[in-house]
Amino acid sequence: MTKTTGRSTNFFLVAVIVFAFALRLSVTFATSSYRVVEDDTDHFGFGWEMGRVARSIDEGKGFASPLPLPTGPTAIVGPVYPVLLAGIFKLFGVYSTSSAIAVRIMQSAFASLTCLFLYLCGRDAVGESTGKLAALLWAVFPLNIFFTSAKVWETSLSGLLVAALLWTMLPLRDSLSIARWSATGALLAIAGLTNTSLVVLILPFAIAALWRSRARVLLPACLGALTCLVLVSPWLMRNYHQFGKVMLRSNFPLEFRIGNNEFSYGQKIEALHPSNTPSINQHWQEVGESQFMEEERVANAQYLSTHHGRFAFSTVNRIVNYWTGAWIKPIEGFANSWPVIISTSALTLLGLLGIGQMFRRGIPAAAMFGGCLLIYPVAYYLTTSQPRFYHAMTPLLIMATSYWMVNILSQIRLRATAQQKPSTATAV
Repeated sequence: MTKTTGRSTNFFLVAVIVFAFALRLSVTFATSSYRVVEDDTDHFGFGWEMGRVARSIDEGKGFASPLPLPTGPTAIVGPVYPVLLAGIFKLFGVYSTSSAIAVRIMQSAFASLTCLFLYLCGRDAVGESTGKLAALLWAVFPLNIFFTSAKVWETSLSGLLVAALLWTMLPLRDSLSIARWSATGALLAIAGLTNTSLVVLILPFAIAALWRSRARVLLPACLGALTCLVLVSPWLMRNYHQFGKVMLRSNFPLEFRIGNNEFSYGQKIEALHPSNTPSINQHWQEVGESQFMEEERVANAQYLSTHHGRFAFSTVNRIVNYWTGAWIKPIEGFANSWPVIISTSALTLLGLLGIGQMFRRGIPAAAMFGGCLLIYPVAYYLTTSQPRFYHAMTPLLIMATSYWMVNILSQIRLRATAQQKPSTATAV
């Protein structure tokens, strides 16, 4: 790369990042999504469980009480985002307008930096043009703009971590570097403490590395895993001390229950969540988180033993919804929306076409990217399907879409050039 080309690329990246940041803040202020509304929930809608835990930390009560009523120590959310939120509360006030603006600025920064890692991943996997287009498409991606400007949750941070992980893990297939594997382990730890589901993204890359390098990769891979374990161990030990279990999160039984029940066909029934039903919240308060989750696990086992067919249909319904935005069998409150279906289905289709094109052209990253799309959503197929769960895979889908678009444009240019040559020869 020449100095001129390097300067041009740097200018492009700075421009795209600044544009993405400005666009998200513009939407925030244009829609007044930062306004803190006074209601009878004591601002529960400001970050929901994340906000409540952040407030608990700020009040000196520890990582606890994620629901409207205080319930004691919790592990239903990862620690990274609530701690960031608690820091903002400490500086700007709990549930204040200043905090709401600061949160949107932080989320806009996460979303904007995703452009950089998408460019790097696209460049290193399939080429400079794809990387640039992916960065640009992410800058204007409506779903990310919505979550960044309108919601207080870890969604934008998860998107950033996915893009960063994809780029960081990309060279692992051919790498025996202890430093690289350790850096990957460190980033994976941060991801796991933010959004536990992201941990599975390492599997396709680790399998590819093992297939390529066999036993030689075991030492650096083990040291990378050790790095990850060391960084998450304080959280694991804390959870063991509080709940008697080594775990990253405690909420799987609850999430399974609200998505698999007699009232839906795979959709999330809000009334079964303790944050929406005071009597369930009060029961949690009385028995504690561990006992509550155990009761949910027992209820899930009973449901599965008598509703095999309904669970199977619910799972299929969620799979379809995850990738298309459509419900095979909608229920009240979960109606099919054509704008959502068209946009979600289009991105999924174009992303899969891009992955398929990578396979046909023999690009090594194709199998690893395809593996991520295959394995990541499995937990949501079994529990609940929501747009923010789909959002985590959108950086990868946008990069694959960009690759497909770049190749289509290249083919169009080649055909146009081929058609011009005979006419030029005739004129001569």
